[in-house]
Amino acid sequence: MPQTEMAVAQGNPGGAGTISLATLIDYSLQRTHHELSILSELLPRKTDMDRKIEIFQFANRTRQLFVRLLALVKWATSASKVDKCTDICNFLEQQSFFFVDTADQLAKVARETLVTARLPSFSLPCAIDVLTTGTYPRLPTCIRDKIVPPDPITPQEKKQTLDRLNQVIQYRLVSSELPPQMRRLKIENGRVKFLVEHEFEVTLTLMGDSPTIPWRLLDIDILVEDHETGDGKSLVHSLQIHYIHQLAQNRLLDNDKPLHDLYKVLHSFCQSLQLEVLHSQTQRLIRNRLGDSVRVEEYTLSKSLQISYWRDQLKKDKDGTGVFSAVFKLSVHVCDDDDGKPLQISHSPPMSPDDSNKVGLAIKSDQLSIEKLLMQTIEVRTHIKLKEFAKEMQRYVDEKCEVRDMPVALHVPLLTPSMSSEILRISIDIQRGSYLTSVPCLTDHSVVKEIEDCLNADRRGLEKYFTKLRMQLCLQRCEKSVQLLPAQTFSSLPIVNIHGHPVERLGRYKLFIKVPKQSNFFVVVELVEKKPRSVEYKNYVLETTPCTADGTEDDLAEDVGVKLYLNAGKFIEVDNYSTTHGPFTKIFEDYPTTQLDSLTRKRKLFLGGADLDEPDTKKVKGSPYFVPELAYLLVSCEERIPFVYLGDELNRQDVPHQGIQVDEEGICLVLGILDFPECGGCSKEISDALKKQLLSCKFRILSKPLHWVVEFLFTSSPLDTSSYKESGNLQRVTLNLDLSGDNVQKTVTDLKDEWSAMGHLYSAVQEFVELYNDPRTGLQLQCDVRSYNYRRLTLAYGPTRSSIVTVQWRSDGNFHIMLGTSGQASTGNPHIVMATQLQADLNTSKSLAELVTVLNETWSPMTSISKLSTATVMGVTVNNKQPVSTFTILPQSSTHVRIAFRGVYCLDVHFKSGNIVAVRDGAYSLFDTSKAVEGFNPAQGLKAFLNLFYDESVIGSHARRRSTTDDDNPPSPIGMDTMDIGLYQNPSVGSPAVRQRQDGAGGFRFQNPMTPPSNPHTPASPGVSRIPAGVNPSPSTLMGNPSPGTLLTGGSPGNPHLHVPSPSSFVPAPSPQSLGIHMQSPAGSFISPSMVEGGSPYPSSSLAMPSPNPRNWPGSPSVQGPSPASHHMVASPGHPALHSPQTQHKDSDHSKASVVSPPSRMLPQRSWAASVPTLLSHEAFSNLLTPNTMPTSSVAIAGMQPLPASPIERFFGCVYMRRHLSRQIQSDDSLTALPFNEPGVNVFKGESLQYKVSMNQANLQTLQMKAFPTQDCKDPWAPEELQILEKFFELKVAGPPYKINALTAFSRLLGAPTLILKDCIQIMRMELMPDRNLKWSVQWCLTIPPGTGHIINAPAGTPAIVINLVKGKMVLMLQLTRLNLSLPIGKEPPSLIIPLFYDIGSNTVTHLDIRNTTGQQQQVMPNTPHSQTISAVNMMLKRYMDMNPNSAHCVIFPALQELMVNLVLPVQNLPHVGH
Repeated sequence: MPQTEMAVAQGNPGGAGTISLATLIDYSLQRTHHELSILSELLPRKTDMDRKIEIFQFANRTRQLFVRLLALVKWATSASKVDKCTDICNFLEQQSFFFVDTADQLAKVARETLVTARLPSFSLPCAIDVLTTGTYPRLPTCIRDKIVPPDPITPQEKKQTLDRLNQVIQYRLVSSELPPQMRRLKIENGRVKFLVEHEFEVTLTLMGDSPTIPWRLLDIDILVEDHETGDGKSLVHSLQIHYIHQLAQNRLLDNDKPLHDLYKVLHSFCQSLQLEVLHSQTQRLIRNRLGDSVRVEEYTLSKSLQISYWRDQLKKDKDGTGVFSAVFKLSVHVCDDDDGKPLQISHSPPMSPDDSNKVGLAIKSDQLSIEKLLMQTIEVRTHIKLKEFAKEMQRYVDEKCEVRDMPVALHVPLLTPSMSSEILRISIDIQRGSYLTSVPCLTDHSVVKEIEDCLNADRRGLEKYFTKLRMQLCLQRCEKSVQLLPAQTFSSLPIVNIHGHPVERLGRYKLFIKVPKQSNFFVVVELVEKKPRSVEYKNYVLETTPCTADGTEDDLAEDVGVKLYLNAGKFIEVDNYSTTHGPFTKIFEDYPTTQLDSLTRKRKLFLGGADLDEPDTKKVKGSPYFVPELAYLLVSCEERIPFVYLGDELNRQDVPHQGIQVDEEGICLVLGILDFPECGGCSKEISDALKKQLLSCKFRILSKPLHWVVEFLFTSSPLDTSSYKESGNLQRVTLNLDLSGDNVQKTVTDLKDEWSAMGHLYSAVQEFVELYNDPRTGLQLQCDVRSYNYRRLTLAYGPTRSSIVTVQWRSDGNFHIMLGTSGQASTGNPHIVMATQLQADLNTSKSLAELVTVLNETWSPMTSISKLSTATVMGVTVNNKQPVSTFTILPQSSTHVRIAFRGVYCLDVHFKSGNIVAVRDGAYSLFDTSKAVEGFNPAQGLKAFLNLFYDESVIGSHARRRSTTDDDNPPSPIGMDTMDIGLYQNPSVGSPAVRQRQDGAGGFRFQNPMTPPSNPHTPASPGVSRIPAGVNPSPSTLMGNPSPGTLLTGGSPGNPHLHVPSPSSFVPAPSPQSLGIHMQSPAGSFISPSMVEGGSPYPSSSLAMPSPNPRNWPGSPSVQGPSPASHHMVASPGHPALHSPQTQHKDSDHSKASVVSPPSRMLPQRSWAASVPTLLSHEAFSNLLTPNTMPTSSVAIAGMQPLPASPIERFFGCVYMRRHLSRQIQSDDSLTALPFNEPGVNVFKGESLQYKVSMNQANLQTLQMKAFPTQDCKDPWAPEELQILEKFFELKVAGPPYKINALTAFSRLLGAPTLILKDCIQIMRMELMPDRNLKWSVQWCLTIPPGTGHIINAPAGTPAIVINLVKGKMVLMLQLTRLNLSLPIGKEPPSLIIPLFYDIGSNTVTHLDIRNTTGQQQQVMPNTPHSQTISAVNMMLKRYMDMNPNSAHCVIFPALQELMVNLVLPVQNLPHVGH
């Protein structure tokens, strides 16, 4: 945009000048901003219409201005050529002017100046001064006076001048008259400053010391402020101040009293300004908040402002014309008498002088707020109005009405006494002036609203509304009194039969309160008005019954709906005084009361004298808001009603009681039982003895949680215990019963059951006490009595008394035992696994002494059994996804336990007296050793292994000579080669039972499938005439005994009539007997000569598994008939051919009985050594089952520590691995089985080696492999290679945890070609004897380790070695571990898994690619540690293959050695196992 400079053409004086466009725009903006500022200051003080007019005019002016400016700008942008021409013309005119002016000036000089011009004489003095001094000192002084300013005065002179001026001003003020309002002044710096607070401040001075010099006005400051609407800005514009300044200055000239005129001018201006401020505040207040409630009645500028308020409160004119006028007015005006006074305040109608002084007679300039003035006025008016109204309200109430609080309100108490929240509060509406009523505590404000409407109207019927409010307050008190109780309140109930019922006659004001925890009972409160102005409470108790809308109560009908209605029953009025002053009040009166009960009198009448003096009762301090009688009545009903129901039920079940009474200490209600019925199942003597022990039995109620507390008080316990709570002369036993009003019958039944339980336990304890106190039995040395409280008995047993057994009789009619530990027990209770069997034994024998004996004599072997690992492990079977338990404990009875190893092998353990344990192979049938138990396989060499733990010094005469015909290596029975055969899935609980038959025949009954009958025609008893041909007779038949049951005289720790149960039975047998319990020693049967006769594998003791005698075995399978086991509904799997001659009933009773047995697994008809029990001491049995490690020389060489395992686990593991090896040899085409006569040995051969695998005969806990070159072997084998192969098998393959997949992978290596096998042996050597000079060590991965899913697509635990000689391919997996790294303590060195693929035909080794199930190569994320590791291994293997092509030797080990020497990976990329 072109910009021009303003210039005036000198040649054209009348020509127009120019101005810069930027300056013009700046001027326009400044003008617009100035006008806008003036509008923002002046508009708030004008009316709405004036503001709109001013804004419109300002907008119009500004618009026209900027339109012109816009036109000028548009013209300027398009006038560049005109500007150039204008500049040229101006330049030419200026040059022409210069030429003409030059000619004129020259002509003037020639004609006028040069005519008279003369050459002056030379000024020699000046020349001399200049040449000599270098200056010219002869210039005129006027030049200095005109140009050089004079020197300023000094600060001292200035101070003297101002002090002098202060004296002049002070003299002028003293000699003149001052207005009284301008007496506050200050003289300093030659000025005087007058201050009139909240109005103005002026500064004057004098221009001289003459008395006639007028005052000079220097400054004016208006102090009037509006803090509400002014926003802190000045109310007067600077132009207005300038005008006032000129006006006041003119008044100061030629005036006798200039200061008086100055004050009048400024004071009148300030008052008018104050009125304007008040008027603007009023307008804003009306517009924003108060609306029509306030109105400006009159506003005279600079004179007065009149405001009316409470406009809704209108009154009729006295003449009845119906004209309404405003009642209350407020006026602010200027004082007419004295102009110097501030603004005055007046009221209409007039106030008293005291009330006017509260508001104020004049406006306070420092509080210039019309709202505050109105609030003060209304507050004073409210006080006046409420005080007048209080006198009128006083006749409706008894208490004094008070006007108090802030905001002020009239407090009218309707109740005596009353709480502050119950008082009726009457206040005045600030805006309207009407009455407002409130009661803080009420939730229903309808009555309060009616009172408010009545007060604002003609006030008729006010007494009626007060009475209604008084009743509501009383009902509110009742509700608040019970709100802390779990009680619900109702104003009405859905009662169906209310017509004609006493409830219908109740008054209008009533309240129904549901009794806590008693859903069918209600306390009814009725309020009755009493004169004068009081309320009476009447209490009732209502009994209801839930029903439907038609009144149906029973649930027998099919179409009964939801019971939302009630049937009202008994309705009794309650006397408040009798209820709260003694326990004699009855809630329900079903029979006529006596005269004494019907009277309501004080306590002294019941004591028998009316003239007894009693002290005055103390007044209990409490809140009038709380109705104590009602709360007490609710609590009393809540507590008494359950006792009433309980007493009725006790009477119904013939249990005598004392009725409801107060406790001796007066704390609660009690109900005492006088006598108990006979204990069911106990003798009368036991019941009478228990009743003699019982002193009292009382019922109480415990509220949190709500239940019955039954307290039994017994004399001292018949059994001394170590509990300090049971050491006194009295023993207190408490019982908690459910408190349910709907099922009181269950409460009484539970009480009787608990009494019967105490009787049964007391009966067992009585028998136990006699034996326990007898020192001959030794029971005190076997256990300690920890506690006996008539409900349960707690005994501590074991060597350190750390095991606990608790015995308790329960309502199901049986004893129950709970096992645990106490103190510093190292392990849990070992008998927990056979708790069911011990419990069944106790319920059969009812003998605590027998239970203690069994627990003590079986504690040591059960502790040893508990050391076995029962955790499930993965990857130890062919199906590596199926978890298998290492050991499974199967209790058969309290003295018989089966221990299964991985569901394949089983140990049958019998606990004997004298610290002896009988152990046999549990895979053999108990009654026919030619049959194997379904699911188990006989373990070869078990007898020899058990004999390693045989302790001759402990067993002594119990030893038995092994028969020469016994075989310790049974073959695999028919059907036993299936690996997936598991244990039975549904074992039953029970023991064989026998039923007497008429024909003398008897039979065994066994549970399927643990010991199935070997043949439907195979007898289990020695009747020779009944034994079919071709069946091996029972061992007991060879001894000529009529029945095995007659031989059980002392060989078993059970009682003399107890039979060792079936293998599938889980019900415990009775415990061993001790002295004083009429048991015989088992030694006689064990050392009987009949044990060695005839070559029988079974002795004539309990180990022969005799036929059971009749016993009360729960869950025992038996024949149908009156057998005790028949109560458990267990069908007998027996067959008539199995009946023993011991029984006396006929076979015809069971001729139709049959059983479906699994296919029998027949063994050769031989006497197997493992079927005969081996006697071990407890110490030897503990050594057999305790996990440990086997330090061997091979382990020390390898520097490895094997996993800890028990000897029995190592033995079974070796047998298990050798059994799998036999199958692997048969299934692998590269291995060939060789015949060998020695049992327990596997002999087979590969391509160039022959292998012999057998157990270490020194300990029978490890597998050994011997390798020999075959006769046709062409490649020589070094002895060191064969030793490494044997050691690797023993340490890495055939050891714990005995993984058969590892054995499968190793057997594949044994069948590999000779060159491959030799390289593999070299890798084994590097693993067994690592070289620390290498960077990496190597370990074989016989199975795929977990966490390698990204390396190879196979589940963990799968054999990691695969050889396919047909296709010429081999896959193996190795683990490399970094050596010689300085790592922190506790951090393992990094390692990586490398799967290798070996092509036998091309003799190349590569890294195995990752392939998914479809055979396509998976994508490996680049730049990851795993991808970088794969790349490094691939590159090194490829480089080695390129450098060694067509090698004549196998390249597996050389390639691996190259990796171990030269493989280098970044430290951050070193992965761990599985990466």
